[in-house]
Amino acid sequence: MGSLEAEPAGATGARMRGRRCLVTGGASGIGLATATRLGAEGGSVAVLDRVDQPAGLPETSFYVRCDVRDETEVERAVSEASAMLGGPPDVLVNSAGIYRVRALVEMTANDWHEVLETNLTGTFLMSRAVARALIDARTPGAVVNLASTAALAGDPLEPSGHYAASKGGVLAMTRQMAAEWAGHAIRVNAVCPGVIDTPMLRLTDDPAGAARYLEWAVPLGRLGAAHEVAATIVFLASPDASYVTGAVVPVDGGATAI
Repeated sequence: MGSLEAEPAGATGARMRGRRCLVTGGASGIGLATATRLGAEGGSVAVLDRVDQPAGLPETSFYVRCDVRDETEVERAVSEASAMLGGPPDVLVNSAGIYRVRALVEMTANDWHEVLETNLTGTFLMSRAVARALIDARTPGAVVNLASTAALAGDPLEPSGHYAASKGGVLAMTRQMAAEWAGHAIRVNAVCPGVIDTPMLRLTDDPAGAARYLEWAVPLGRLGAAHEVAATIVFLASPDASYVTGAVVPVDGGATAI
């Protein structure tokens, strides 16, 4: 199968001008690509992660250190970001997440809780904090949650039941948030990345197997790029998607189409 190359990254204008954006997990991978794209399209961007401020962030962005698993830290971080941005974030991208591989029969309760607390509880805590701030300010907004194609199908070759469960929970929670918050003009959508070339993917211990997977399981025949996911996220957060809420959008090279 011939590889179909990714189109070059690029902003499409200034459709995010005047928007106050908060991106969790923004220090690397899809989060960083999204923060960069939001800034390139005119948004003011606060990047949140639990590491010390990394190199490579957009020059115009603010940085807030926070562990999304900690309710107190989340409340503080949203308050700090609001002060930096000049008001509550009206765009939230929940990109913070961790990935682990372990068969369910070998999994410990600690393994399970580590992944669920970051991927699912962290998304809930951050979304709740931002939604409360927007509702108090009577300000419309958009939330985009990062799920995964792991939430859509099982995979016996790379068992990660805790990760799949966390991302399946994100999808269910996205729909519920969309239903509950529509009356406050807060849209909530989710994207499901497939196999994307990010630091998280490079944790795999079987690169040859990953290459074989691309040959038979991804119609486009290649890894996705972080900027391709970011483009979809920014669309969902933008006025161009003003009538879209509760949607789940795979960004997976067609993997879920076959």
